[in-house]
Amino acid sequence: STVGLFGEKYAPITTVPSSCTATNPWPLVTIAKGGTYGAKLTLVGRNETRLLQTAQLCVARNRLVPLWLSLDLTENGNCERVIDKTIEMYGKIDILVNGAGKIILSSLHDSSMNAFDEIMNINFRVPYHLSLLALPHLIQTKGNIVNIGSSMCKRFKPGLLPYIISKSALETLTKHAAPELVPDGVRINTISPGSTRTNKLANSNSENKLRQKINEVWGQEMPNGQILEPNEVAKLICLAASDVFPNLNGSDLMLDGGACNS
Repeated sequence: STVGLFGEKYAPITTVPSSCTATNPWPLVTIAKGGTYGAKLTLVGRNETRLLQTAQLCVARNRLVPLWLSLDLTENGNCERVIDKTIEMYGKIDILVNGAGKIILSSLHDSSMNAFDEIMNINFRVPYHLSLLALPHLIQTKGNIVNIGSSMCKRFKPGLLPYIISKSALETLTKHAAPELVPDGVRINTISPGSTRTNKLANSNSENKLRQKINEVWGQEMPNGQILEPNEVAKLICLAASDVFPNLNGSDLMLDGGACNS
């Protein structure tokens, strides 16, 4: 077993596949670094190519083969499959990282509820469902849940109303579930990054030129003028999920360089 920040921990991590790239696999490989953090992983995503690249990086860095599942978590039965397969392979769950998410440009001017329903499904319903399914196992291990929110909830962003609503709901889940889970010995926290260099916009309904412009503008909004790198978010996930801060519970950890205060 690997020993590090986590000791020997088993963590199913759900993430939108656009966040998993060969050079920057977002939190996945950082958490899996053997001898540094020491976690055995279940990786979940919809893009099989990116998912496999991330799994290969995990093997290259710590010689541990993660369980990886190419699934659309919005489809019936797939959330159950994640939990069942994880228990089947590892026998327990210590940490659940709810990183699945999607951005669709949308507003009240839309002609239908399609975009709203799609965003709420993946950004809120899926994390809620996975948390519900994982809870009995987390109670046994006195584990914890890390939800990935967004600092955009604290700011006005035109065209992102449903996205902001979905992430605000996730933050509310964390805040109110925390005291409810205290008697069970389970912690739950949210990490709310600012603009981060991922491929999430590639899965949005925007064109390439618009996505490039959005990234430029978001980077300029950071007080230091630089967009966040995925590894910085990953390190904060590792700290929140570890046993270093046993009283860290119900928190919304902002990581946006002070953008919300500027």
